[in-house]
Amino acid sequence: MTNDERIKKELHTASRELDELMSENEGITGYLKLGFQSSTGKLVKLGYGLAIVLTLLMFFTGYKFFTAMPDGQVFWGVCLILSFNAQVATKLWIFSQSNRNFIAKEIRLMELRLKDRDQS
Repeated sequence: MTNDERIKKELHTASRELDELMSENEGITGYLKLGFQSSTGKLVKLGYGLAIVLTLLMFFTGYKFFTAMPDGQVFWGVCLILSFNAQVATKLWIFSQSNRNFIAKEIRLMELRLKDRDQS
């Protein structure tokens, strides 16, 4: 087998693998579903619940901030900022769990590809 034929074969194989990976891609929803597929799935569900509660709390404190008398706006403003920061931290944790599972999945796929390549 010449180098040109081997290069063409490798490019064809890489193209086929990319097509398979792109067909598996479900977008952001598929990425976020990966968070539920780990040993921390229950914690991720709890994190989503906490994010929803913090969103409601953020809207409530925002409403209170804009409708409060001037002497109470500082309190509600601080509550709004704290609820926003808590929500951001919760969502970052959810994305980090999903990213951890995505990377683990990609590593397993890479191991399988390397084993198939070594066997052929």
